Amino acid sequence: MSTTSHWKQYLWCVGLLLTLCAFMLPNEAYAAGTAGGGLPYESALTRLRASITGPVAFTLSLIGIVGAAGVLIFGGELTGFLRMMVFLVLLIAILVGAQNVLTTLFAAGAEISWIGEGTEAIVASSCPELARWS
Repeated sequence: MSTTSHWKQYLWCVGLLLTLCAFMLPNEAYAAGTAGGGLPYESALTRLRASITGPVAFTLSLIGIVGAAGVLIFGGELTGFLRMMVFLVLLIAILVGAQNVLTTLFAAGAEISWIGEGTEAIVASSCPELARWS
């Protein structure tokens, strides 16, 4: 038996063992919890996210979309700079409003309402077959 075939069999065995070890590992990910953090800028970013996704920002984005579309349709001759600014306003308005539109269309979360103390909770979601009674 030559040494090259010996090494080839050895590498096949090592590869097979590594593959089996990878399949036998658990599917759990041991990640850090979300309760940690405490970085100095997290509260500011959380407030910014709440401001961008709130109802006032959604209303302003609708006004921006309608206004920018009206300027593009009925604006006539626009200079290059003014046209670029209108497109920038339109883009920002679409980006701000997209999160609220997608949440409205696809119902990202579930709404839980309590009937009273000691009774069951009713879960209303976009997929009622996935909802469970507690």
